[in-house]
Amino acid sequence: MRFVSVTGLLLAGLLLGGCASHWQDLFVSYSDQMVPLRNQLLLGHAAEALPEVRDSELGDDTYVLDRLEQGRIAWLAGQDAGSKQAFAAADSRLAWEDEQAQYRLSRGLAQAGSLLTNDQTMAYRVPDYERTMLHHYLALNYLQRGDAEGALVEVRRANQVQEQALKTRADEVRAAKAQQEEGGDEQMRQQVSRGMPELDRLIGQVKNGFQNAYTFYFSGVLYEASGDLNDAWVDYQRGYQIAPDNLSLQVALLRLARLRGSPDELRETEKKLGRKAPPLVPSIAKNQGQLVVLFEDGLIPARREFFLPLPIATSGGDFRTFTVAVPYYDNRASDSGPLAVSVGNRHEQTSALVRLEALAAKDLQERLPGMLTRQALRLLSKEQLRRSAAKEGGDVGNILVGIFNTLSERADTRSWLTLPAQASSWQGSLPAGDIRLTLGAGSAMRELPLTIHAGQTTLVWVQRLGNRLTTRVMPL
Repeated sequence: MRFVSVTGLLLAGLLLGGCASHWQDLFVSYSDQMVPLRNQLLLGHAAEALPEVRDSELGDDTYVLDRLEQGRIAWLAGQDAGSKQAFAAADSRLAWEDEQAQYRLSRGLAQAGSLLTNDQTMAYRVPDYERTMLHHYLALNYLQRGDAEGALVEVRRANQVQEQALKTRADEVRAAKAQQEEGGDEQMRQQVSRGMPELDRLIGQVKNGFQNAYTFYFSGVLYEASGDLNDAWVDYQRGYQIAPDNLSLQVALLRLARLRGSPDELRETEKKLGRKAPPLVPSIAKNQGQLVVLFEDGLIPARREFFLPLPIATSGGDFRTFTVAVPYYDNRASDSGPLAVSVGNRHEQTSALVRLEALAAKDLQERLPGMLTRQALRLLSKEQLRRSAAKEGGDVGNILVGIFNTLSERADTRSWLTLPAQASSWQGSLPAGDIRLTLGAGSAMRELPLTIHAGQTTLVWVQRLGNRLTTRVMPL
């Protein structure tokens, strides 16, 4: 009967840990589960990858993450209705979660259960950079359907995510660090810091895990195309502050400084950028249109698991070696480069806007203090469970719980793994009329016949996966 009570403790941990969603999360990392799907994408088989998205239902811990993956793959496969439906489902659920106090309570229960299992059994918390990209792709969905107003609504929401994150994220990071120090896990924190790989090289110059010049530039393009030069100016400025070397942002700021008609603003912009704004010739401008190319490259890296043996003092005064699993990214940035853009005798290339892989690494770095606090509590809970099993179930109980503790020690490697690794842009004025646009990145090449309309903007979205370019053309 005493052994039954130990089994009951394990079952309670499983139920509280949210394993009604996916039992494999107890014993297999999310990154490993996603390997077949990502391999299909890298081979250019988006339609074949779509059925590989994990089954989940509303209320499951990974429901939102699964819808994000589904929406992105459906977009790559050209299944626009399915993409919009999946992204809208994720958006609706996130809005509900933000408003529901009861949901916050249920997340607390899941966290309690995770102390007997692992963080992968907790409800997935969508990072701010992923929320931004959700609205970014919803905007693209609207544009593909010819709904410019709907697209503008979504880029506003994307920018609101970044603005809100800027206000709150610093406080959250400080609170997590304070919680870690109060939790008494300083010894483990120091050992993990010494033992696990650094993220600094992959993070690079990124200051936080949520500001995204790609989305700011995209929204600026939409505002400008709609004739709203003031909002376009604001978002181009925001993008420039994050990615000052991006040539598209520089050219856009010079162009708008000229169009907005303020001599002081024009002089200040030219001084800041170190170059003169091109003159506006009305007769030429009337016969030209804007071409904007947005290039998304590769797939964002998957988190890896780092297993670290830690000698930690127990309540009995002796030392035991515990193995903890911590998520990390290796320091290898994606092997990518600019997209070559050619029209006639004009040969250009895209300029970098964002490395989403760097945002993901920075977001993980900011979350690590909270993860380590839970890890310290988990070690204590699992050790107490093992002692109870040994006392009540003898050697069998001790062995059973020991095996469970070892197998269930998994790092939380969940993230939106079908996002691109990087994004870049090119923008230029072209004479109105039919053109042939040639795009190239490595061995991936594509030719597109386009029509440039005078006084209008044509947006070309491009994704490289493996040796294949996927494109969408959207007149604005």
